[in-house]
Amino acid sequence: MISMGVDTSTPAGSVAILSDERLLGEFNLASGAHHQERLLRSLDLLLDLAGLDISRVDLFAVALGPGTFTGLRVGIATVKGLALARGVPAFGFSTLKALGDNHAHRGLPVAAMIDAGRGEVYAALYESDPGGVKEVLPERGEAPERFLSTLPDQPLLFCGSGVRTYSDLILRQRRGNDQLLEGPSFLGQILGRLGLRKFKEGCPWSLASLKPNYLRLPDAEVRWRP
Repeated sequence: MISMGVDTSTPAGSVAILSDERLLGEFNLASGAHHQERLLRSLDLLLDLAGLDISRVDLFAVALGPGTFTGLRVGIATVKGLALARGVPAFGFSTLKALGDNHAHRGLPVAAMIDAGRGEVYAALYESDPGGVKEVLPERGEAPERFLSTLPDQPLLFCGSGVRTYSDLILRQRRGNDQLLEGPSFLGQILGRLGLRKFKEGCPWSLASLKPNYLRLPDAEVRWRP
């Protein structure tokens, strides 16, 4: 079974193609270009280099956020359109939980942090569970200082774009033996695997359920509210 994972929830975009659990190819881009300018080209080129065309893709998986508002809309709309045209399943996953699942094998609880702008982060805490991770602290959008103050006093693995932005704060406030992954987080491959897992488990799916998880109002809406 061929699965395709798509993540446009942060500037570090990622698309991947897998055959069952075997990765066939992955494009990871952390450039300044907008996702709407590169996503379809990346998908076409990746399929071409893998010797496939879109008719061979059996399911799609996409990150639902939280993340950038435009990026989420681009990725979700593209996956919904491709899945509808192909008549195949499409599954959506939390970007934060995908970060947790991506590092579940490292043996530490995962503090996932995405830079949300406005001096805030989207964040959650996960711990290993059979088949992936389970939520310990639920998703929230808040000041990084507040999120850090809620974390347990034990070594954690920090990942996501918020780690690079607030690494000094983490080190200063935590003062522990944490692991900080400050590089871009590319999730195409893990999304493809999560989608395949859901399909094999017989989980229901619906294109209507693929909705952006913003966690907070868009900036434009905040500005125009009385």
